[in-house]
Amino acid sequence: METPKPAPALVFFDMDDTLVRRNTATLYFQEQYRAGMVGRRQLARVAWSMAAYRLDLVDMEALSRTAAQQAAGTLEADVHALCVRVFERQVRGLICPHARAALREHQRAGDCVAILTASTPYIARLLAAELGVAHLLATDLEVADGRFTGRLAREACFGVAKLRRAKEFAQAQGFDLSSAWFYTDSHSDLPLLEQVAHPCVVRPDPRLRWVAWRRGWTILPW
Repeated sequence: METPKPAPALVFFDMDDTLVRRNTATLYFQEQYRAGMVGRRQLARVAWSMAAYRLDLVDMEALSRTAAQQAAGTLEADVHALCVRVFERQVRGLICPHARAALREHQRAGDCVAILTASTPYIARLLAAELGVAHLLATDLEVADGRFTGRLAREACFGVAKLRRAKEFAQAQGFDLSSAWFYTDSHSDLPLLEQVAHPCVVRPDPRLRWVAWRRGWTILPW
């Protein structure tokens, strides 16, 4: 008698420092710097923000709104073109082999896989296409007549808001979030990690490593 196949599961993967070995926002601003679009002071400010984000010391909602305001009037097509360049030159080569293998294993099992990121969707869409992932949840910027308006389309996909997005997606896809998987590196994702059956912690920041160790969660050294 054949063993019945397990039911498909819902699986979320974070992008930065999980599927990709670096923070893609940093790579994007470095490319802007090389192109003469931003100066050293702006690049240093970005580097500080990314370090603070890694340590969960920054108000991500406020940071996202500020970034949206700074992009006001910029053509969405220009950002997309720059992101394609960043992806081709850097991001593709930084996709974590272990993460790719885990993702493929879930896909072979017939699981519903989604990339869930606090980043904007422009690099994330390219990554999703590269990995064959059909679903993407990200921080969306408002666009009108092909240009950014300076506002977020909805709250940043971060912290508790990321949990809300995951719940909405799970319900829409017919899954119970409490049986899902979530792969991430950041303590800011603790609200969602606490709600899923399979919290998978990937090269975690110091605060998340401590929580994961105390709770007996899987820590992956990718």
